[in-house]
Amino acid sequence: MKTMVDGLFIGMPTGLKDRNLQTGINKTSVKELDVKFERIVGDGVANLKHHGGVNRVLHQYASENYDFWNNLFSTKKFQPGCLGENLSAKGMDEANVCIGDIYQIGEVECVVTEPRKPCGMINLKMDLKGLAKQIQNESKTGWFYRILKEGIIRQGDSLTLLKREFPELTLEKCIRALLHNEDVQTLRLMINNPVLSTNWKEPAKKLLISSTLADDSLRLGE
Repeated sequence: MKTMVDGLFIGMPTGLKDRNLQTGINKTSVKELDVKFERIVGDGVANLKHHGGVNRVLHQYASENYDFWNNLFSTKKFQPGCLGENLSAKGMDEANVCIGDIYQIGEVECVVTEPRKPCGMINLKMDLKGLAKQIQNESKTGWFYRILKEGIIRQGDSLTLLKREFPELTLEKCIRALLHNEDVQTLRLMINNPVLSTNWKEPAKKLLISSTLADDSLRLGE
C-alpha cells in the first residue's frame, strides 16, 4: 500500500477549555506544513521542559488508531489532529516503524527519533481519565522525527522509506520494553542506538541497571 499524508495540523499554545493551562495540543487542519530544522512554522509547545526540541519537531500518528479509540470508548470524538499530532497517515504504525528510519515526506527528509510519551494533557483535552496510560498500554503513541532536510509537506504527499538501519528496534518494542516490561535485550539495543533520543535512552539505561541488579540479587539468594 502506498503511504500518503491524509492530514496536517499546526497550533500555537492556547488555553485548554476552562482550565488555567497553556498547551500546544490544540491543532488546526492545514493544507501544508513549512518544516524547518528546529520547528514547524505556526506550530509550538507550551512546556519546553517536556516537549519540543530538535528530536521532536514533527509528530506523526497512525490514522487507523482513531477508529481503534472510537470503538474502545464508544465515541466519535477521536478525529485526525485531536491528539496534538502534526501529521496523520495510513499504513505506518508503531509496529512497522523503527527507530532510525529515514523518510522522505514531500520535500522533507526526516529520521525517527522516539515514540511519544503521552502526558496528562491528553486526558484533559479528550475528557477521558486515564487515556494517556491507555495509549501507553496499547502502544499507540505516535512518534517524532528530527529534520534532516527542510521543506514543505502537503496533503497527499507520499511517505517513502529511504533507509532502515535498525529493523530490530520497532517503536512498539521500545514502548513495551520501557513502559510495560523489562525486556533486557531491547533495553540494551535502545541504550546503544545512536539515533534514539536521550528522552528514552536514559530511562532505558536506568531500568536496565535496576533489572540487572535485581537478577544478581536473585542469583545470590539461590
